Amino acid sequence: MRKIKAFTLIEVMVSIFVFSISMLGYMTFHAHSMSVLFDNESAQFAQSLAFNLIDEINAMSADSFKKLIEESNALNSVKKDSEITQSLFSNDFKSGPFTISDGDGYRFVRTISIEKYTTKTQTYAQDESYLSTLYHVEVSVFWPKRGHGNIADCYEQRSDTAKCNSVKIPIVRSNRSY
Repeated sequence: MRKIKAFTLIEVMVSIFVFSISMLGYMTFHAHSMSVLFDNESAQFAQSLAFNLIDEINAMSADSFKKLIEESNALNSVKKDSEITQSLFSNDFKSGPFTISDGDGYRFVRTISIEKYTTKTQTYAQDESYLSTLYHVEVSVFWPKRGHGNIADCYEQRSDTAKCNSVKIPIVRSNRSY
């Protein structure tokens, strides 16, 4: 008599168990990689928002930059870019807050901080020297971490790194043309 070769019920159950455990590990890895991908996309979007404003400020004429300093009253304070009139920037300038999607996407707020360079670095410069015309401009973008509040919390508590992400890009610019 010939012996029938087949899988036993125990073997099938063990193989299903091993397959289930491996799929569970794969799905966990996949979910984690998707959340990291979303965080990276958010950071990339925030950096492009910051560099967009930096480019707008760098492209300003010296007179427009002086108006930005005067109009924004941003010396030693922080202003949202939406609080500064668009007349200083190009016609296609979009002020914040920004959102990735129409749904529950992250919202981003850009801020501008302008301070005399000599004050920022605690140095002395003679009046009418090149160093006395320099300003330290810092563009920051804030957005909440996944599952942590809303964008208003991030703007009000700019130093709270437990709940908010931020990107800060500084530039130094003169208010004169040389």
